[in-house]
Amino acid sequence: MIGNLSLSKNAQFYSLKKQLSKKSVADAFKDISKNRIGNYLINEIKESHITSSGNKATYSIMSYKIEAEPSFLEGTSTKEHKYAYLLLIEFDDALTILKKYVDSPEKYFPRFIEEYDYEKFCHFHGDKNPEYERVTMKNMSISNAVIRSRSLEAKSLNGILPSTSSSRSIPSNFRMNIGQESYTLTPSISRVSNRDKKSNFNDWIDWAFEVKEEIKSTKNSSEFISNFASPVQLKDVMDRGYKVVAILFDLSEIESKVASGVAVLQKNDGTQFSTREINRFFNQLKAPMLVDGEVLKAKGIALAGKVGYSKNVITVRNRILDQVSVIENGLPDYTVGSFINKNKPFSAVFDSPNYSYFSKSCFEDKKLLGNIQSILNVFDESYDFSNVTSEKEKPHDASLTRFPDKSLFRAVEDNYCNKHDIVICDDMNDEWADHIAIDKSSATPSITFVHSKFTKKDSYGASAFHEVVAQALKNIGRTQAEKSLYKIKYDNEWYKDYEGTKIKRVDGARNWSELEQALDVIEQNPNSIKKIVLATPFLEKTKLRGELQKLSKGQKCKPHYVQLIWLINTFISSCKDFGVQAHILCKP
Repeated sequence: MIGNLSLSKNAQFYSLKKQLSKKSVADAFKDISKNRIGNYLINEIKESHITSSGNKATYSIMSYKIEAEPSFLEGTSTKEHKYAYLLLIEFDDALTILKKYVDSPEKYFPRFIEEYDYEKFCHFHGDKNPEYERVTMKNMSISNAVIRSRSLEAKSLNGILPSTSSSRSIPSNFRMNIGQESYTLTPSISRVSNRDKKSNFNDWIDWAFEVKEEIKSTKNSSEFISNFASPVQLKDVMDRGYKVVAILFDLSEIESKVASGVAVLQKNDGTQFSTREINRFFNQLKAPMLVDGEVLKAKGIALAGKVGYSKNVITVRNRILDQVSVIENGLPDYTVGSFINKNKPFSAVFDSPNYSYFSKSCFEDKKLLGNIQSILNVFDESYDFSNVTSEKEKPHDASLTRFPDKSLFRAVEDNYCNKHDIVICDDMNDEWADHIAIDKSSATPSITFVHSKFTKKDSYGASAFHEVVAQALKNIGRTQAEKSLYKIKYDNEWYKDYEGTKIKRVDGARNWSELEQALDVIEQNPNSIKKIVLATPFLEKTKLRGELQKLSKGQKCKPHYVQLIWLINTFISSCKDFGVQAHILCKP
């Protein structure tokens, strides 16, 4: 049977601390195949093999039949048959895993295997000038207002991908070409794939030897990969005295399965979640949770459970998550808690903005401290907000033709928007911004989206700034909106006065035709500038400069400033990705 194998060059690679024992393999095979139908198609453990080129290996293989209801049916007795298989190949000091319809077999061998160094794995063949064709990146930020993952593809991404944003991104999957060879790497699960025709068992083992030797000899020589966040051991970060302060879970994989009907959520008593309960459960987990030592907190309330730390990984134990089961056709039932601790689908940040943890690995943004001056340059303290006492000073009198004198909206209109030809107040309902300001007369025309936030006291916690940043980033794509979408906004809202007052929503354009002409000026000039402005009079540039200077000297700053710096850097990076200028109006 082994001679009949036809295998794709696609497997997980691990370093062997010691050879797998026969008992460990037998126990794993037994547990993995407990739901099989009938006898094994093949079941061989710790068999020796020598290829024609002299490479020696030990293999263990099993294959068996499983049955499950087809994914497009529910509640029927109809079953479809599939064949699962698991192939373990040990050679020298390495283990490769090939599988189908088998879930995470590596978890059965923690005493025997360990992952290759993440950074070396990512630099695979880096000294051969590979052309990177596609990369999928995870964002280091834990904000739920940013694009968490994105994929880019080109004939060659080398030199195209901006290093300003890649330094805060973690490559989760990438495809590269070396001559005629094409490889895809998935570092988080130690997977290497070589796009090639299928191989027989002999040739496959010879290929695995080559891959293993390349991983071991790899040097950190890929300029492209070096632009990304750098791996660092969790223990090393914590030994330096830094602490985890927040965690953001990403349960989109389970949520997608539940939404598509592939899986259901079940409570401890065996009852299934209602649609309302499903939405509430996932929505509650889409916001960052604070961490205080080993305690996880939601909205300041300590949750039953514990956050644990080892050399490389963070473990989250939580009673609620451990009591929610996922029932999925063809797979053993599992809890959301066990899914989180097996797959580590979460990000964590520390009380230093340099570091982030994602999917079993810790990363450092080595370029952050060098960008401190650019962060400060985003802040503009030249506008006078000393007279502001409210955001809009509600309730509004029906006779008002302007926002009240001491409101932030009035200050923004008088001090910032006054140099623009057209000013639109888009506050309330489906708003793109609080104000949209258009300058069509300058040699370089511009359109600016202004988001304003007022607090009664100066605030350097993350909550107030997070609110205005989240609103801006949620609508950042609107900076690229087509004119037809503006027409819809005008017809639905902008032609009317503001909220039962006599305040015009559009100042500087008497009708849609005049507004359309201004938008044409912006759209037809390839050098037009697009801006996002945050009006935040609760921030003082002097205080922020002091905290950033502490970081530049290797000192710690207060935890809430760390979250603030994360949000500022996230805002700046997101604007750069969209080709938009970032500005923050503040106090001196």
